[in-house]
Amino acid sequence: MVAAIKRRLEALETRTLGGFVPWVRIIQHVGQTEAEATADYEAEHGPIGESNSILRVIIRKPGCHA
Repeated sequence: MVAAIKRRLEALETRTLGGFVPWVRIIQHVGQTEAEATADYEAEHGPIGESNSILRVIIRKPGCHA
């Protein structure tokens, strides 16, 4: 059983992603510009680069509509 799990884990760790690029999720808070939110993300996770898969999540206070 342990050997089978070890083989499966090794296969997963050596597998290539075949061009898969994960989504980048940037959270933008109230009063924060898009550039500031991006800079905060990059400070924590490193440069985004040329990613085309960016999901921006804008956090607003309840009742705030704009």
